[in-house]
Amino acid sequence: MKRLLWPLAVLIVPAILGAAGLIVAHAAPPAPTASPDKIAVPGPAAPTTPASATPAPATTGTASGRPRAAPAPRPRPRRTGPWAVVSAYYQDINSHHYARAWALISSGLATGQTYQQFVAGYACTGTERPAKLGQYGHQVRFNLTVVNDCTGSAQYYTGTDTVRGGKIVAADVTRTG
Repeated sequence: MKRLLWPLAVLIVPAILGAAGLIVAHAAPPAPTASPDKIAVPGPAAPTTPASATPAPATTGTASGRPRAAPAPRPRPRRTGPWAVVSAYYQDINSHHYARAWALISSGLATGQTYQQFVAGYACTGTERPAKLGQYGHQVRFNLTVVNDCTGSAQYYTGTDTVRGGKIVAADVTRTG
């Protein structure tokens, strides 16, 4: 009987550890934007081309003329650490997962935009690369490089986002160059 328990234990223990590892991996944590000079909330960067050269925003309504609701983001592991949330917001913008990025903004954070305006504001945004400068409690300070695909130029920002409950609840981002 003892001879059977040892090989059985060799098979069962790794299986249990593997299952626990999968649970931990799926629960582990997995990235806001700017107007020309300063923004107070996460949102799309304002176009840097003159208004006459700015491409028209995407259609904001359905064939019946009714506005579209923001699509429901796909479920993903909950990211609650401040830097993880800020990083996820920018990753979602870079991947054009706007509904996911929108979901990372607290409903209490007044963006002054509809979801459609939020998405249309990223029409010329190529990539946004945040670089963490520091974290103090719920606040993350970062530098941000934004590449404008319409002009090919890069813009530079510095900002602070406040994250609570896995959502960005306040943002202060200022253009630096």
